[in-house]
Amino acid sequence: MNEFHHGWKALVAATIGTMCGLITITNYSQGFMVGPVISEFGWSPPQFFLSFTIMMCVGMVAGPLVGQMAEKVGLRTLGIVGLIGHCLAYFLISFNNGSLVLWYLSFAALSVLAAGSLPIIWTAVLNSWFQEHRGKAIGITMAGTGIGAFILPQVVEFCIANYGWRAAYRAVGLGALVLSLPVVIAFFRENPAATRDSTDSKQPDISWGSTRAEALGSVKFWILGAVLFVTALVIVGLLSNFERIMSEQGLARSDIATIAAVMGLTVIVGRLLVGALVDRFWAPAVACCFIAMPVFAMFMLLNVDVTIQIGFAIGILIGLAAGAELDMLAYLTGRYFGPAHYPAIFGAIYAFFTVGAGVAPPIYGALAQQFQGYATVMMISIGLLLLSIVLFLALGKYPRAMSHEVS
Repeated sequence: MNEFHHGWKALVAATIGTMCGLITITNYSQGFMVGPVISEFGWSPPQFFLSFTIMMCVGMVAGPLVGQMAEKVGLRTLGIVGLIGHCLAYFLISFNNGSLVLWYLSFAALSVLAAGSLPIIWTAVLNSWFQEHRGKAIGITMAGTGIGAFILPQVVEFCIANYGWRAAYRAVGLGALVLSLPVVIAFFRENPAATRDSTDSKQPDISWGSTRAEALGSVKFWILGAVLFVTALVIVGLLSNFERIMSEQGLARSDIATIAAVMGLTVIVGRLLVGALVDRFWAPAVACCFIAMPVFAMFMLLNVDVTIQIGFAIGILIGLAAGAELDMLAYLTGRYFGPAHYPAIFGAIYAFFTVGAGVAPPIYGALAQQFQGYATVMMISIGLLLLSIVLFLALGKYPRAMSHEVS
């Protein structure tokens, strides 16, 4: 694996950047903050979590913008600025005095200030270092979210218990910056030897690819955007409501917590596994296999008595699909639209993911309340995932320019 010999520094920096970036830190810390914050300010949980929806929806603009800026400013500069902005925004959140409006504005600011720490930036650098093993490299990079999911809960809970939620926000923001910034400054660079001459097979060819405007005019762009919106909506909806779904099945909270911990580890497995598979097989077919997993999980929830053993099986199936989602987003963008303008196109497609993920928690909660349980919600979700499988298959063959990369 000569590519790993030459590109390991950039890969390490991208993985740590992902682990310490906006999506990982916010996703796996907010659940621990909600209790102390609403207890102090008298808010409801939905009021608290609306901040996450706002952050993701603002990302619909921030993501494409940072992707477009990458070609002018450079990946390394945006990554550094994003990590610093992420830390500053967490300090801003910690100074809230009980104003719900300020709380929402702070999370909107977080989405903008930390946009450079999104996977758009960290995965883009891989195009210049990896060609034959690009899927594996993306899988390793995105496994940074799983590593963060394993580390953050203990750190956040310790800080809250001993110093309060304000100190926890500051500690997490500063800790992420201290851990990631030196590594990114030292190692996060594009490959200067990457060729823009497609006849040179010794280095990754980054010469080919659609412009952002050409991608927006492509049917494949809108198919990929639609499938990512739908899968994000369903998978994030399941993850954010997992405790309530499993409680509805009669499992104890302690058992659900254990299942959730195992599910978190399977996210890492899913990221690494999908990365290895897409280097060998047609990526949309791989995606269909992973998207089918939560379909089976929901069939079990709807049709069998859920024991702790079946609960583990359900958690593993959902976790593997969750681990595959962002990897597929990054990989398919590069495969279908090329590396030449990857950040700008990835940023535009990422907007679909942010909207789906942002609206999923409140939609699932509202539907469960409307239908007095999650059975109807899961039946709708099964239909949506089956639609996703059809859309993945509709993507068709890779462009001709990719033929030398997948031979």
